Amino acid sequence: MSDLDKLEAAVSECREMIREAHAATKDLRAAVREARQEVRALAKDEVTAQVQLEVSRQLAELGERTGEAVTAATQKVIAEFDRFGESLLGKETYWQKASGRRSATRPETDVIPADILPGEDKD
Repeated sequence: MSDLDKLEAAVSECREMIREAHAATKDLRAAVREARQEVRALAKDEVTAQVQLEVSRQLAELGERTGEAVTAATQKVIAEFDRFGESLLGKETYWQKASGRRSATRPETDVIPADILPGEDKD
């Protein structure tokens, strides 16, 4: 075998190794692309799970606070109606303790006393 034949065989072998290297590089690039896509999908799933967890936590907290606020407002309204009812029954507590108002005297009303029935004249 001559030197020229050896050189052609070495060149042919180098070309084959280059083809294999290109194929391996192509495979590696495809694997890297797949890995990046999987990482993005996993990160997206993880972020979605974290966001969902935080949203659920904050919704539960908001529900609890809203419930407390509704209960407090309901109790305040009931208390105001109770005070007003006591006022209608002749007690002075509503006009003395009404929330958001200063203590005031009971206003004059044009109410007919209970001992006078309609149709009767007081002598």
